[in-house]
Amino acid sequence: SSGINAEYGYAGITRVPMSPFAQFGYSVGHILNDLCSACWFTYLIIYLTEVRQKSKDVAGLLMLVGQVADGLATPLVGIAITKIGLQKYGKRKTWHLLGTVCVAVAFSFIFHKCMHCEDKSETIQEIYYGAFIVMFQFGWASTQISHLSLIPVLTVCKKKIVFLNSIRSGLTFFCGIAVYVLMWYLLHAYGSNMEPLGPGDDRAFEYLSLIVIGVGLSFSLLFHLLVREASDEELRSQEAEGANLLGEKPAQRTIRGWFQNKKFYLNGVMYMFTRIAVNVPQVYLPFYLTSSLSLKKESIAYYPLMMLICSVIGSFITRPLSKYAGKMMTYVCGVALVVGSSFWFQFQEKANPCPTYGATALIGAGSSIMLIMSLSMTADLIGIHTDTGAFVYGSMSLLDKISNGIAVALIQHFQPDHCTPVDCPTAQYYRYIMSALPGGAALLGALSTLALAFIRWKSRSQQPDPVHIQGSPDEEIDDNSVVVSNEYISESGRRSAGGV
Repeated sequence: SSGINAEYGYAGITRVPMSPFAQFGYSVGHILNDLCSACWFTYLIIYLTEVRQKSKDVAGLLMLVGQVADGLATPLVGIAITKIGLQKYGKRKTWHLLGTVCVAVAFSFIFHKCMHCEDKSETIQEIYYGAFIVMFQFGWASTQISHLSLIPVLTVCKKKIVFLNSIRSGLTFFCGIAVYVLMWYLLHAYGSNMEPLGPGDDRAFEYLSLIVIGVGLSFSLLFHLLVREASDEELRSQEAEGANLLGEKPAQRTIRGWFQNKKFYLNGVMYMFTRIAVNVPQVYLPFYLTSSLSLKKESIAYYPLMMLICSVIGSFITRPLSKYAGKMMTYVCGVALVVGSSFWFQFQEKANPCPTYGATALIGAGSSIMLIMSLSMTADLIGIHTDTGAFVYGSMSLLDKISNGIAVALIQHFQPDHCTPVDCPTAQYYRYIMSALPGGAALLGALSTLALAFIRWKSRSQQPDPVHIQGSPDEEIDDNSVVVSNEYISESGRRSAGGV
């Protein structure tokens, strides 16, 4: 490697600059997960209860089993990634490949009738679906954490980190759009002519899962062909080269060290509430549309489609907005949009459902902004401590998965009985869910962010000269970068190098 053709980041860490092909390959490496996730959160509960005719508690239990399995697998995979894997191929890419195989195999069985056990007891069928759900969630966690933890390995440029996170999140929403458009078509082409959604629509869901797997595997292949992960030896060599120019690399924080950091906990709480604000509307918007507003079954495709389109718009405005307002204020702006949509969902009239598009637009854009900023703040939290970055992402996801699983299980458990000709408590119940939970979670996420901002301000006020504490456990990464001889050098690193 050469000192000229290198990307220099904070504290002397260097990386070989990413080519456009590598950036494209990384961007599409999570598409299989994103496609499956859109199906999982939006359609699993309604598929199990309306198409497969499972009880509300069984559906909630299966969702909880999947979320707990994902939550437990995520930190374990995060730890394993740092220790186990094929060095020549890349430890993170090894886990990404393993996860991709598990997701592709298991997901094809989840949205499908119980093979060879349709006439068996409910317990046997629950075990059948539960086993494939656990396998799917292990694979999903392996792919997600390995993909996220690749960012600090591939680049140390702050702008490029934000760019990769923005593209990754933007493609997540595009995948959701693709799923909803496909679902809209499949319900028309292969669904039953009966209203509402029922067992006659099972083929639409089966074809959806198979198409999702085929498309996702194609993009996963591109990821593995275009992205090269440096071995541990190469990373040490790059960091040693940067240290020669900019000073010694700071000591890496251990896993135990993260548990002693207040920001670690606050960031986790903020990420957890962000995910609740994002995921709960995905799960219960179809029920709100078909039960609270009595819309046709195709509405479970085109209203979520509207929400995802606005999510994409939100992802594109996030970068310029954060540049001028800062990440935390941008996050608060997203919270304001989600809270506004919550009031809209609550007071939306059944007789005139068209304005519901406005509510879905607000929650789509707001949740997108919140998610991108929470991921970006998590990357800032990791900063120079890339050795345990996978553990941090895993811990954040642990809180996310388990909290969402518990939330859905409780919602299913307390769901009232179906409507009668005289009364419909279920309709009002889903109205409360779509208003109280996303808005409440968003506000709690904002409070966590403000607490995080206070701790950072307090930490900086106690550090009169950041030059002498470079690499300390609570070091904040300067957002300001300059370009010198085509090399990205952080402001603190530039000072350490004697004003190079």
